[in-house]
Amino acid sequence: MFGYTTVNKPEMKFREYDLYHSYYCGLCAVLKKKYGLTGEFTLSYDGAFLCTLLCDLYDMQDEISDRKCVVHPGVKHVIRTNPATDYAADMNVLMAMFKCRDDWNDDRRLSAKMLAGILDGKTKKIRDLYGSKIKVITEAIAAIDELERKGEYDPEEMALQFGRCMAEVYAYRQDEWEKYLRPFGDHLGRAVYLMDAYEDIYRDVKKGRYNPFINIYEKSDFENTAREMITMHLQEACIAFEKMPLIENVDILRNILYSGIWIRFNIAAGKRGGALADEAGKEGENR
Repeated sequence: MFGYTTVNKPEMKFREYDLYHSYYCGLCAVLKKKYGLTGEFTLSYDGAFLCTLLCDLYDMQDEISDRKCVVHPGVKHVIRTNPATDYAADMNVLMAMFKCRDDWNDDRRLSAKMLAGILDGKTKKIRDLYGSKIKVITEAIAAIDELERKGEYDPEEMALQFGRCMAEVYAYRQDEWEKYLRPFGDHLGRAVYLMDAYEDIYRDVKKGRYNPFINIYEKSDFENTAREMITMHLQEACIAFEKMPLIENVDILRNILYSGIWIRFNIAAGKRGGALADEAGKEGENR
């Protein structure tokens, strides 16, 4: 996944952050238990967000314990696990595998190819569990690859395909909540795809890689256009989100959706603004 669904820590209460962190650490523990150190390496904020959402929506009973970890060996952390943690771990590893394949295709990074191969081997045991999901995700990613190959530069069309992937990830079960989780995952996925493309546009242009914004990034209204597209999909995601009967973790999730998710985008926008200002200053000096 991409790591955009993170918290805005300064805006959280201590109790909320401790609760969120216990889900994050719980996911890390389950990844290591099910997939070893390689699985633990894939730990993402996206997986923690998925777990935090599902365990509240389905009112799951947490198993609470504590443990030390490699990152913080001197301190024990509270960890919370439940069936949603196992599901989030599976989805986290599956999406990490697809992301590594994409990195190999884009940059020919040997490390990405090796990690994708390792994760592919570790996920064979769960293929039967999520066969229909994997089929849809595989088809959507293949569609993205084909559109890139054909030189399709419609950001919305590309985002639509990644939205298909995330709709499958968030549709935990075929039940009464699926009607909210699917559109939520769909539009969240589209927004995240567009955010990632926005953040990477200059690196992609410099390296000659594909980016759906390549035809418009030099236009004067690019900043507003990109922000409006992302905002529209986040609004649709939030409409679906607010229909879910969330209680215990709702403030944590709102912190992420309404604030935290914008942090990396705003950092990228600030860097772009600074770069444009420097260019304008240099042009003025040369006149």
